[in-house]
Amino acid sequence: MSARVRGARALAAVAAVALLVACGGGDPSGTDDTAGAAAGSSDEPTAQEPTPEQLTLEAGSSVVGLPDGAGEQPADAVAAAGRTADDSLVYVVTLGSSTCPAVPDTSAEATGDAAVEVTFPDPGTGACTADFVPATTVVALPETIDPEQDLTVTIGTLGEVVLPAGSDALVWATAAG
Repeated sequence: MSARVRGARALAAVAAVALLVACGGGDPSGTDDTAGAAAGSSDEPTAQEPTPEQLTLEAGSSVVGLPDGAGEQPADAVAAAGRTADDSLVYVVTLGSSTCPAVPDTSAEATGDAAVEVTFPDPGTGACTADFVPATTVVALPETIDPEQDLTVTIGTLGEVVLPAGSDALVWATAAG
């Protein structure tokens, strides 16, 4: 075997060891702390991330997750809206990245006597995770909206739902219509 072949093999071995060390990320003592790392990387919200139970009924309040009592979302859901305990506010639920949720403007615009449109600001261009989770935002209704009537809510370009008077259930807009 020539010196050139031995040199190439030695270089390949050194590169492989360097790659293993760099990617290993383990404790140099040889103990594996992946259980501790897994415990620290749970799906539980952090102290700064409010949980849906902490969603305040105030226009602009927003959390990643669904409001209490929302039930399950349909598989083909794209967005939802629902009445809150405060007749002047509605929940708007969007689906998308947990790090870049589609958060609507804080106030809906009246488009009729019993109809509103929820609009969204420009989403920006930052990097987002590729997960697909619900995010809930509290949106203010115009003062002209009568809580005793069914309310048609257009959720940007995502869809339109009708919220029955007196119901606090989320109504889902689906991909099928």
